[in-house]
This record gives sequence, structure tokens and C-alpha cells, in this order.
Amino acid sequence: MSGIEFDRQVFTTPMDTPRKPVPQAFGMVLLVLALGLAGFVGYKIFTQASQNSALASAKAQVDQLQQQLADSQKRLEDMEKHRRAVKVEPAAPAVAVPTAVKTAPARPVYRVVAASALPPQPKPAAPVPTVVSAPAPADNAKTEAMQSELTANHDAWQATTDRLADVVGVVGQQQNELSETRETVNQLLAQTRRQALSFELMRGTNRMPVGPVTLQLKSVDSKAQRYSVCVYVEDRCIELKDRVLNEVVVFVVSKGSAPLELVATKVLRDQIVGYLEVPTAKQ
Repeated sequence: MSGIEFDRQVFTTPMDTPRKPVPQAFGMVLLVLALGLAGFVGYKIFTQASQNSALASAKAQVDQLQQQLADSQKRLEDMEKHRRAVKVEPAAPAVAVPTAVKTAPARPVYRVVAASALPPQPKPAAPVPTVVSAPAPADNAKTEAMQSELTANHDAWQATTDRLADVVGVVGQQQNELSETRETVNQLLAQTRRQALSFELMRGTNRMPVGPVTLQLKSVDSKAQRYSVCVYVEDRCIELKDRVLNEVVVFVVSKGSAPLELVATKVLRDQIVGYLEVPTAKQ
């Protein structure tokens, strides 16, 4: 059996072929661009024409002004030539004329001459009065403050000067007192010079001459470091009772004489060791 031939395209759905869009929008864009370009070109042409017309009118005005300036210059030159050409004519000599003939009167000639050859001097201006302005209140306040400060400084300086004078007076008085005291001390030192005479005293009835006196040990307390000594001056006893170690015992032998000093440096069981200071020279 022969195959049946049929058209397959009848049973298939025909596909829509893409349609090409009509270039209407592109045409509109071209039209707008053409219109804009035409307007721009027209505006350029209009502005160029207006500029050319303005330049032409300005040039015409400039030419007119130059012409007027040239005419004015020419007129000035003509007037200057005419002024230079005018001169004073000399007076004609007197001629006898018959009385019957009447001569025409001479025509007067006028000449313009400057009144002075010197240039015009300007009128001196009137002197402007100097106005002295009164000092401002702030300046017055500053001046018063400065004056008060100067016064205060002067008072302080004066007070300081007075105090310095007082101090100088006190210092001078103290210097005088020191000088007097120094002189007194020098006199005392010059009057008496001492010499230390050492001794060793044993307890008992024995006497030991030391310098201008004679010493005798009466009692000794080694534990308490105390002692008692009898100082004989011309068989008269001056008892130095209950003295301690290293004590400076000052006594006077006679009225008006220099004092003597006795010092015990060691206190032993039955013995003391020390020295006696006696004056060696008198002024």
C-alpha cells in the first residue's frame, strides 16, 4: 500500500514571523534634530547680522566724530592764522587836503593783547585754624592714675629712705657699742694673763705650795667624785668645801687682786690631781 502523502504544514501552528518596526520614532527624532539645527543656524545668522549692523553703526559714528574733530582742528588753525596776520598798521603821514575835499575817517584797528605776560597766580588759601581737641575722659583718667601711682611710689621711696636712715643709725650705734665692748675685753685681756700650775694633793696634814697660795686636801669621796680643799693665804684658810670633778672654783685671795681658778681633773681614793690658774702679768 502506497504511503499517503499529506501536507504537514496544515497540522502545524504557523509561527508568527517577527515584524520589523516601522521607523516612525527614528523619523521623529531626525525631524526634531533637523528643526533644532535649523533654529540654531538661524540664531547664529541673526546674531552675526546684528553684530555686523552694530559694528557698522559704531564705525559710522566713529567716522563722523573723526570728521567733526578734523573740522574743529581746521577751524582752530584758521583762527590762529588770522590772529597772527592781524597787525597794527602805522599811522599815515599828515597830508594837506583842500577844505573842499572831505577825507573818510580812518578805520580803527583793534588788537587783542593779554593783560599780563605772567601766568595767573592762584589766590592763597586762607589759613585753616588749628582746632585743639579737648582731652578725652579716658586720657584724663589715665593721667590721674599715673599721677596717683607716681605719688604713691614717691611716698614709698621716701618711707624706705627714712627706714634706711633709721637702720643706718641703729647700725652705727651698735657698731659703737661693739667697739666699746671690744675695747673693754681687750683691756681685760691685757690686764690679766693666766698660767696653769698643776698639783697632786694627798689627804693629810701636809700642805703643798702652789703659786701664791698653799693647798691642803681635807676630805675625798671617790664614789661621789667630790672633795674639800683648804687654801692658805698668810696662815688664813679659805675652805673650798664639797666641790665636784672638773668644777671651776673661782676665789679671790685679797681685795683688788685678780681671781684665781682651781680645777680638779682626777678624784682618787686619798688623792686629787688638778691645776690652779694664776695671773702671770699685769698691765
